[in-house]
Amino acid sequence: MIRRLFFILLQRLYLLKSRTLPSQGRIYMFHNVNDDADTYSITKEHFEEWIGSLLKDRKIVDIDTLVREKDPKNVVITFDDVYESVYRNAFPVLKEKGIPYYLFLCNEYLDQEKYVTSDMVREMLSDSKAIVGSHNYRHELSRFKETEQMKEELDRSKDELEKELSVKIDSFAFPYGSMYACSKENIETARKRFRYVFMTYAVPYHESCGNIIPRINMNDSTFRKEMK
Repeated sequence: MIRRLFFILLQRLYLLKSRTLPSQGRIYMFHNVNDDADTYSITKEHFEEWIGSLLKDRKIVDIDTLVREKDPKNVVITFDDVYESVYRNAFPVLKEKGIPYYLFLCNEYLDQEKYVTSDMVREMLSDSKAIVGSHNYRHELSRFKETEQMKEELDRSKDELEKELSVKIDSFAFPYGSMYACSKENIETARKRFRYVFMTYAVPYHESCGNIIPRINMNDSTFRKEMK
C-alpha cells in the first residue's frame, strides 16, 4: 500500500510539472462508447459532438505526424480494450470523417463477449483509417512480472495479432499504464519491441516525452471539461 501511494504521489508531481510545458499535441484514450455512466464510458452523442468540435479547429492525425510536427492543434484518438460499442457507435463516425485512429487490442479480449471480433477489426481496417496496436496478451499489471515473462507476452501478443489480422504492429499501450502499473524495466522492454509506447499520464505531448506517449482518458466528465 505504501509503495502504491508513493507512485501515485510521484505521478501527480510529474503531471504538475508536465502541465507547465507547452503542448505539442494531445492524445486521447477511449474505452466504451455507450450510455454507461462510469469513468470508462462516453455516450455516442457526446462522442459525435466532440469529434465535430475537434474538426472545427484542430487536426486529427496519426502518432507519427503528431510527434514529427509538434503542433498543439494536432490530436490522436486511441481506443483501449476495444469494446463492441466502438465498432457500433464510434467506427461509423470515424469512417465517415476519414479520421485515423488506434485500436489497442488485448488478445484475451478479442472475439469475446462485449468486445470486437476479428471480423469487425478487419472491416474497420479495410473501410477506415484504423491502426492496430497491442494492448498486451493479458490485461494485467506489468509491474510485478519478470522480464522474461514480459518479453514472452509482448512478443506473443504482437505475433498473433499480426498473423490474425495481416497487419504490422509498431505501437503498444500498457494496460492501466500508470507509473505504479509499469516499472522502468517494463517500459524499456516494451520500447525494444515497439516504436511507440502509450501510457495513461493525463498530460499533452511535449518533446521530452520522446516515444513514450501520454494520454488523456476521455469519458463524459472529461468531455464536459474539454468542451468548456
